[in-house]
Amino acid sequence: MKLIGEFTTPTPSTALTALGDNKPALQAVPAFRSLSVSEDGTIVTVFTPVTPFGRMTLNTLIRTEEISAHGAVLRVTAHRAQHAVDARIELRFAAEGSGSHVTWVADLAVLGPAASVGQRVAREVATRTIGETLQSAAALAAQTS
Repeated sequence: MKLIGEFTTPTPSTALTALGDNKPALQAVPAFRSLSVSEDGTIVTVFTPVTPFGRMTLNTLIRTEEISAHGAVLRVTAHRAQHAVDARIELRFAAEGSGSHVTWVADLAVLGPAASVGQRVAREVATRTIGETLQSAAALAAQTS
């Protein structure tokens, strides 16, 4: 499914593009637990978003596929037992004052038994979760850059 979102942040695009190397900011994201960064730059974390079904715990890998001054492309894979999520998230940054306007598009696949959750419910939960996590990371990048 294709999801879209946008937000404005006081964080300049330079801090947003450096976020993958900003371990203190990433460790402070409320939905991330036990975060580490592997030698190849892959972020390894337990992602714990709050959903209408309660807090969900997903073992997650986040890889940067592309990065430039104007955006990034992330590949996110997550699993819990027989449930899995695979996403490609394209981020675009545009200067807005001293901050940035961020737009994102995610191609998301829910796999396993979780795929049977109604499309409307999965779409709403995933859109909110991705948006909140990106906004939190952007705000923390401004504080720690």
